[in-house]
Amino acid sequence: MHSLVLLLLLTGTSALAEGTDNNSARIVDSESDRTPLHTVVPVYPEKARRDRVEGEVQVCFDIDRAGRTRRIAVRRSTHRIFERPSIQAVKASTFRPLDDDQALQAIKSCRTFIFALRPVEDQ
Repeated sequence: MHSLVLLLLLTGTSALAEGTDNNSARIVDSESDRTPLHTVVPVYPEKARRDRVEGEVQVCFDIDRAGRTRRIAVRRSTHRIFERPSIQAVKASTFRPLDDDQALQAIKSCRTFIFALRPVEDQ
């Protein structure tokens, strides 16, 4: 299950900001029985990129029956500049809806975004 979630995250990501070839935000999901349908990668803030700031944000949230994220909150953060893009990415992400006979999970899901600059390769 864990490798399936990772595979979906790696192949189903979208919304990388234009001009961010030399930086990235990597996603790590908590264990959950909900399958991501659309995972949005947060935009690396221009100011953070310019100032060469890296960081990590863990955002926790509920997933409703329809697969939408609700009650989104930052659990921990190494730098506030990454919090808003992380929250926006979670808001824009969706999960597989539950069937009528499935019980709604009461445990919060968490997603950790790791913002890291990649070294510029010599041309």
